[in-house]
Amino acid sequence: MLIIPLTGKISKRNPPIITIAIILINCFVFFVLQAGDTEQYGHAIEFYFDSGLAKIEIPRYLDYLDTVETGEQISDLKKPKDFNRDSIGPIYIKMQGDDVFIKKLQNNEIITPNEQIYNEWKKLRTNYQDLLSSVVSVRYGFRPAHKNFATSITYMFLHGSFMHLLGNMVFLWLVGCVLELGCGRVFYVSLYLFSGICSVALFSLAYMNSAVPLIGASGAISGLMGAFTVMYGRTKIKVFYSLGFYFNYAKVYAIILLPIWIGNEVFQLFFGGYTQIAYVAHLGGLISGAALGFLNLKFFQRVDEKIFEEDPKEKIPALLEEALERIAKLDMDRARPLLEQVLELDPNNPDALKHLFNIDRLNPQSERFHESASRLLKHLSSVNNAHEELYETYQEYFRVSQRPRLNRDLLFRIASVFCKNGYLKETEEIFAAFLNKSPSFQKNPTGILNLARAYLEKGASGKGAKCLRIICKKYPESAESQIARRLLKGH
Repeated sequence: MLIIPLTGKISKRNPPIITIAIILINCFVFFVLQAGDTEQYGHAIEFYFDSGLAKIEIPRYLDYLDTVETGEQISDLKKPKDFNRDSIGPIYIKMQGDDVFIKKLQNNEIITPNEQIYNEWKKLRTNYQDLLSSVVSVRYGFRPAHKNFATSITYMFLHGSFMHLLGNMVFLWLVGCVLELGCGRVFYVSLYLFSGICSVALFSLAYMNSAVPLIGASGAISGLMGAFTVMYGRTKIKVFYSLGFYFNYAKVYAIILLPIWIGNEVFQLFFGGYTQIAYVAHLGGLISGAALGFLNLKFFQRVDEKIFEEDPKEKIPALLEEALERIAKLDMDRARPLLEQVLELDPNNPDALKHLFNIDRLNPQSERFHESASRLLKHLSSVNNAHEELYETYQEYFRVSQRPRLNRDLLFRIASVFCKNGYLKETEEIFAAFLNKSPSFQKNPTGILNLARAYLEKGASGKGAKCLRIICKKYPESAESQIARRLLKGH
């Protein structure tokens, strides 16, 4: 099942750049910086068992278990038949998760400096730690037993598996985009980092002696979920949902994303391939995010409640489809208002402009025909590589219209496109009309000079020279006439 909240605020002009950046950083860290983690961690484990370190520490751990009240049945862990990895692997895993024992071991309380084996053990333990430290997730993950403020930031960008990364990034995109565009980028970044830090703060209180690294963006994303629930929980949002074989849109309360997030957490626990999920850290993120969201509502009021309002342009496809159905039934009177609605939402919509021109072409005596022709020609003259369609529309308009009525500026734009793309005959006709009806039009010298140059480049020196002489005669004081004289001398 897939549910995606839709917001009309996302666009090319207003992309969720912070959310995109965070996702790209997480992916870069996982696929590039953490690429060798599995192999490097494997080297560390091999060293632990092959170097003899396991034979020193595992028996000490079993002895330690005998001296403490664990409340667990540990008889199955005792007296391994040999010290191969299969037989003592479960003991090693249990030992690594025993925060109290590991701390005592590292503080030289389990193997003391007075013991004969101490120096050999210390050397092997140091080498083992060095190998572990080369694992990115260990080195930059947050370990309460070795508190470091830098790792309280870096841990947010590390992940234990692809599914761990994927689940987090999906929800970061779903909720992050809304918060970034709805609350502002400064608040959004502050919320993300603050929630991530609060996550490790609560995790540290619960597991003060833990040497197991905490990694993942889940704590920070929990904070986003907390803030999202507080600020938008009671807002009805438009979502796209898919059940595989069926998909549709619906309006639901935004708080519906919270149980979906919790469901993702449960999925990660059982199927994500990453078993050390720190739910205490997630709780810290959720609470801190909700608190910051409440403060935002109460004091800062940096919440755009219109984030989920539909973009009016979303109506355009339906309006166009209905207009085409009316046109197919020759019901032009009802098709035309629909196209006008489209142009109110998007004044340069090419489909609406073309259909409107074709409808009004049926009544060439009407004022509407000249208006729709002007709108379409103006649009086409401003679009790159639309000169062929511009030429065809222009020819059709002059063929159908008994008395063409295009203003001079539009005709000049059309002539400029024609001149640039080789329609020199039509360009000449336009400027001939200007010279006859509007000889004082200030753009005439520029347009005729461009036409002259186009003729000269094409090898039509006679027509080019004629245009240059017209400039010199009609507009002798213009800057273009000086250029025309120089070109005439060269020809």
